[in-house]
Amino acid sequence: MLRAIISDIHGNLEALEAVLADIDSREISEIYCLGDIIGYGPNPRECIDLVRKRCQKSLLGNHDQAALFDPEGFNAGAERAIFWTRRMLETGDASKNQDRWDFLGELPRMIREDNLLFVHGSARNPLNEYVFPEDIYNQRKMERIFGLVDQYCFQGHTH
Repeated sequence: MLRAIISDIHGNLEALEAVLADIDSREISEIYCLGDIIGYGPNPRECIDLVRKRCQKSLLGNHDQAALFDPEGFNAGAERAIFWTRRMLETGDASKNQDRWDFLGELPRMIREDNLLFVHGSARNPLNEYVFPEDIYNQRKMERIFGLVDQYCFQGHTH
């Protein structure tokens, strides 16, 4: 079974459609989304709808959570984008919008399957922690994060 993993769509419908078209050209049976479906981009409603339709599993990202609750710790630009995204998710068809909010509100922070862990941020902080390439030199951070991983961890967020 081949599985595609996507993440950090941030409301960019054109990019999501391009990635899904590429996935469709391959023998991929499942798509997992590691969060941040919304935030920044102009098409939050359409991206939520497409992820709901196409992804077998999806996680909550920090931008998804910020739209649901508060954009705590976000810079001014990201905060403005979250408030704009909220307005987009509150206009139009009320029933569809409620379905979208319900979908976001039910997303888990992590998925464990056998020896696989799927998170948005990190194994230690599934929603918010960044893991940068230079972090490999921080032995303590790596031990604390990857001590929580059985064998494999897939994460988004850092881009």
